[in-house]
Amino acid sequence: MSLEDKKRRKFVKQMTGLGVLGLASGVGIYFAPDLKAKDLILRPPGAVSEDKFLKLCIKCGQCLQVCPYDSIELEDIDGGASVGMAYINPHKRGCYLCSAFPCMLACPSGALNHEHDDIKYVEMGIALLTNMNSCLALKNKNVPNSAVDKIYNHTKILSSNERKNKKVNITGLEKEKDKLQKIILDKLDKFRDKPCTICADMCPYPTPIDAIGMIKKDDGLIPEIKEACVGCGACVELCPVSILKIIPREDYTSLYKKGKNHG
Repeated sequence: MSLEDKKRRKFVKQMTGLGVLGLASGVGIYFAPDLKAKDLILRPPGAVSEDKFLKLCIKCGQCLQVCPYDSIELEDIDGGASVGMAYINPHKRGCYLCSAFPCMLACPSGALNHEHDDIKYVEMGIALLTNMNSCLALKNKNVPNSAVDKIYNHTKILSSNERKNKKVNITGLEKEKDKLQKIILDKLDKFRDKPCTICADMCPYPTPIDAIGMIKKDDGLIPEIKEACVGCGACVELCPVSILKIIPREDYTSLYKKGKNHG
């Protein structure tokens, strides 16, 4: 780890501590209204509106601690005004939509709404296809090993042998967190050197076909984002050629039916 990275980590820890103290003393609430995010950031499920989130999040990291997929991070000094606050970087690890939504229940400040711990309330954002011509399904190409290996590198709970051999060992004796993450990799392994439909087949939405599907295009297939998509970002993490992104705080109607250009 570089010296700069160490400084950033130390700074985030300090800011996180100040956030908790700020809530207790009222200082955090006093300064919160002045915070403004430069760009919209993908927040965990149940996040209230961005303005309210910036006021309410106390940077405690409780949502991060209980996330079984290690999807949630705290912003470092590059996060601008929202440093230390919870977010998801789907290029590193998407949200896999836990049925119990422990992140919401763990939030002590209301930044993640406890009453929205149901998939029907999850409105993180909406997925967008950014470069159709690079899609492996459109080109009728198979999934390269390197694309699956990349997800192994995103997974923190693996043993040294599993990481080295790029193969999970599911014994049934794992902790729930370890089991859930290994199940993803076990499913993903089946796509090695097979036709790519990962974004649709690995979608964690309870009824994936309502959120994303594959449609015919020319001599191949391309993903089609559907109305139920909640912007969890799993497809962004898993896509072998990185042609999907999440537009935070948007929904299907505003992005697709109104024809907004986020290209």
